[in-house]
Amino acid sequence: MTYEQSTPERNLIGRRQALCTLAGITTAVAGIALVGVGTARAATPEVEGTYDQTVTAQEVAQEVDTSVARERALVDALVPADLDLGQWSIEQVRTPVLGAIPVVMRSPTGEAFQVDILAREAGLDGVANTRYFSLFIVNSGNGSTASDELQARGVKVLAFQLARTELNGAPRPELMTFNERRSRYPFGNFDAMG
Repeated sequence: MTYEQSTPERNLIGRRQALCTLAGITTAVAGIALVGVGTARAATPEVEGTYDQTVTAQEVAQEVDTSVARERALVDALVPADLDLGQWSIEQVRTPVLGAIPVVMRSPTGEAFQVDILAREAGLDGVANTRYFSLFIVNSGNGSTASDELQARGVKVLAFQLARTELNGAPRPELMTFNERRSRYPFGNFDAMG
């Protein structure tokens, strides 16, 4: 029986061979990892006539786009772009953020301020209220800060117009109440102007 002794020279491989081997292994691992990227299997009950569905990343993106477009349409129906607020104006109406619809308004003196439209809750009134909504001025206060009189009047004019929109049967976006939002986002930054 002959034993072959291992010598250091026999155990060495060239740098090029090592790099090629490493590149081959990396490519194989990456190829295995890429199988199925961009797809997900939708869980469906095992019922006769139903099959697992594959959902592509593009379909998910389209669904998200549809959801965002639906939210935007609900907000536009509630606060139309051509809403007449007399001396006050609306600069921007955003889709719901942290459970509220932020509305940036401008007073007759030109000062910009933010109003958050939230779902109405019993026992807690905003600066102005409608049947379904409470409107709050975002002034970084804790409820003890007095609201600017011109801003409060503008909020009341906006609430009056929202009440008219509600009577016309506009669909309502899903919003949080003041306390729900405070509970869910205790450290939330609600400023949409900065």
